[in-house]
This record gives sequence, C-alpha cells and structure tokens, in this order.
Amino acid sequence: MRDYSDKMYAICCRYFMCPDDAQECLQKAFIQTFQHIHTFKGDSQLSTWLHRITVNCALMQIRSHKSKRLSSISNLDDFSQRYNSYGERTVFSDFQGNNIENMFEKIELKTDMADLIFQLPEKYCNVLMLRDIQELSTKESAQVLAISEGSVKTQLHRARLLLTALLKGSGKHVND
Repeated sequence: MRDYSDKMYAICCRYFMCPDDAQECLQKAFIQTFQHIHTFKGDSQLSTWLHRITVNCALMQIRSHKSKRLSSISNLDDFSQRYNSYGERTVFSDFQGNNIENMFEKIELKTDMADLIFQLPEKYCNVLMLRDIQELSTKESAQVLAISEGSVKTQLHRARLLLTALLKGSGKHVND
C-alpha cells in the first residue's frame, strides 16, 4: 500500500473533483486488490495491474453515482451572496471568497463532458480516459488495456471522432 497508494490516489483524483470521492475510490481499489491478489499472474508489472483496478473502480463509481454528481458540494449553507454598494447581488461565494457560480459552471461542464464520454462504447471510453484525461502514453495505455499500441492509436482516433460527433449533436462547443 505504501509503495502504490500515492500513484493510485493520483489516478482517482483525475476522475473526481472531490477529495472524498477520490479517497473512496482508492479504498475500493485496495479492497479489490486484496480480494483478487491471487489472480495476479505476473504477466505484467504490478503497477500496471493496480492501475487497471483503480481505473475500473473509478469508472464503476462514476457510473453508480451518475445522478448524484453535484452532491460532492458538501454544504450549500457555507455559501453566501455578495452585494455591491447599491445592494445588488454580484456573485455567490464561499467564506474564502471563491466564486460559487464559476465553480458550478466548471462542475457542469465536467459533468456534461463525462456524460458524453460515457456514451461512447466502452473500449473507446477507456482509451480516451487513459490517453486524454489521465495523459498516459500510448505504450502505457496499451499495457493497461492489454492491447497493441496500434490498437490504442486507432481506438483513440475513433473515440475522438465519435466524441466530436456527440458534441456537435448536443450543441456543445469545444475550444481547440
């Protein structure tokens, strides 16, 4: 656990904005690891195997909490309205001055993108998450997915084409 927990936690953080959700994912990944350690054959590196388990746990957690994405904002009572000198509401912000409206926009955009990505077929979704979200190399992605590097490149290209088509169909705009 000491050797791999930081790297596994970093993977979880790429999938979840809320540290509690990332920590929950890490715990589930370690439980899966301990329950299935006897199935590790040593055909790949242990870190690759743990990476795959962590990614799978993150994807399963996202799918199971799909309808509760905004619940990661712990307490709306911690937010207050800010007013200008004329008594007009300017922005919602928390007590540290963070703009809650910007935070909601970022969460909504991330949620929308995640929803679109998860509409892709699983093999495209997985390769897109590994390459574009987690920023793994083609070689690392191939190891995690147990496919050739050429297949990673092909699936990534197709995933991006499908995602572009979904974005156009949903009316969302992508800034390149």
